[in-house]
Amino acid sequence: MSRYNDRLVFSKITEVIDGNLLRNCVKKYAGDYRTQHFDTRSHLLSMIYFNLKGNNGLRDLQTNVANNTKLRRILNVPSVSQFSRKNASRNYHIFEDIFYFLVQVASRKSKQSNCGNELNVIKRIDSTIINIAAKLAPSLKFEENKSAVKISTLFNGEYPEKIQVVKGTENDRKCIEGFFQDITAIYVFDRGYYDYKWYDSLTKQKIRFVTRSLDYATMTEEKILSVNLEKDIYDTKIILGSTPSQNRTRYEYREIMTFDKDENPITFITNIFDMSAEEIMDIYRHRWDIEVFFKWLKQNMRIKKWIGHNENAVKIQVYTALIAYLLVYILKKDTNSGLAMLTITRIIRVNMLELADSTIYEFLGRSP
Repeated sequence: MSRYNDRLVFSKITEVIDGNLLRNCVKKYAGDYRTQHFDTRSHLLSMIYFNLKGNNGLRDLQTNVANNTKLRRILNVPSVSQFSRKNASRNYHIFEDIFYFLVQVASRKSKQSNCGNELNVIKRIDSTIINIAAKLAPSLKFEENKSAVKISTLFNGEYPEKIQVVKGTENDRKCIEGFFQDITAIYVFDRGYYDYKWYDSLTKQKIRFVTRSLDYATMTEEKILSVNLEKDIYDTKIILGSTPSQNRTRYEYREIMTFDKDENPITFITNIFDMSAEEIMDIYRHRWDIEVFFKWLKQNMRIKKWIGHNENAVKIQVYTALIAYLLVYILKKDTNSGLAMLTITRIIRVNMLELADSTIYEFLGRSP
């Protein structure tokens, strides 16, 4: 790449993925075995551009490249059929490893920008389903007329720390291996993950969590901890389950109950006893952040219009969408921009092939 190309906004954004990292990944997974033209580097950069630019498909990407001299210097985009074949065959673990490398970079940037401040220790866990036409991906069949993948995500409020991309039929509880490792954090998840023995396992590991209770949950009331009649909040120490031989929990938990505007009960379950009921309820409200993240990802990255239809191709597309998200996040931290991720993405989208001079920094709200 020429010195001129190195100064373009797109090149500036992607320079964090250095040559050594890419070479090591290619070597580890034989990513360029029997490859003559469309190597892993070209594949990765093309997919990142595809996401950041918001192309509607591979033909749209090809049109962009064919009609822009700057872009032809950066990207080597083959025919649609060859691109699709590489999405189907090039090992998705290359893109997964780059994603987790960028997670580490994002973690360092986040800690630097939050130096001296209390770090957010609330971690949200949830999954989202993305549909695919059944005839295009029969191996990922989800329902009678459609296929799907499930993206299970550990989200810290700013960026995803871990993900699992699995078939849409996979049980949620089986998709979160390795998500619960930080005993300083509070984990928030919805009632779709309920499992009383699992709650005991988390509690034994000193993992703190807040979740919702099932409507038909069986429990034994041990002690009333507090009652706030003014705010209609009732806090009780409980044991979950029915009998020890079945699903009764070994540890005690808290049930915090309040009511919505229609007088329907809303019940929370937690193993945290040193916070007020209102603090616990406020922590659970942070779970909505991951729903916002999923919505942002689907609306702004290319994971709803598939350009490959086997499991490997789908995973490459998901991981490169997340790589693009992390590159935007890292730029946000590097420029100390107070703009929203969506606004920064839009600024990048219209300036990717411009010089990374003072103008782009002015757009982002900071001098270079």
